[in-house]
Amino acid sequence: MSSLNRRILRRETHSSRSGATVVVLVVLALVAAYVGLEAVYDALGRKPLLFSPLDVLGSLLTAATTQGGLVIAAGIVTGLLGLVLLVIALTPGRRGRHTLDDPRLAVVVDDQVVAASLARTTRVAAALAPGQVSAWVSRREARVTITPASGALADVEAVQAAASDELAAVGYRPAVTADVRVTRSGKLGA
Repeated sequence: MSSLNRRILRRETHSSRSGATVVVLVVLALVAAYVGLEAVYDALGRKPLLFSPLDVLGSLLTAATTQGGLVIAAGIVTGLLGLVLLVIALTPGRRGRHTLDDPRLAVVVDDQVVAASLARTTRVAAALAPGQVSAWVSRREARVTITPASGALADVEAVQAAASDELAAVGYRPAVTADVRVTRSGKLGA
């Protein structure tokens, strides 16, 4: 596979973190604008809109000496928020897509298409109606849920084999494994 195809596949299966960056920057800009507005109101001798930043700073300084538990809790919450933002920044975003190995083409398949194909294959293998099988696909796992008619039993091994054969025959990257489950309650009129 050429480097161009690899680059295309990477671009189509991964998303940027620009959305999270924009949200964080907008929130920071709004906070900075509010603090600036309150500072101007304080400099003009007017009443604050909500609260004065200087009063908040004074309250924080007295809380640091008198209420250590509150300061520790605020530090833990701030640290967790920072850790979440760091993880978002460093981990790659992922789109719900898989690739297929082809030496000539860059082939990308949406996870919903994979799920629909898997649901159809397992529905045919179990001889069920379209409304009795549902499937979803994540990065490395596909779950197929079967709802047989009330009182009827589904051959889970045959359905599992059909699902595994379908996924192996196509060869998605990253590889997907199937998990077939049968609901406890049946469906009337199926």
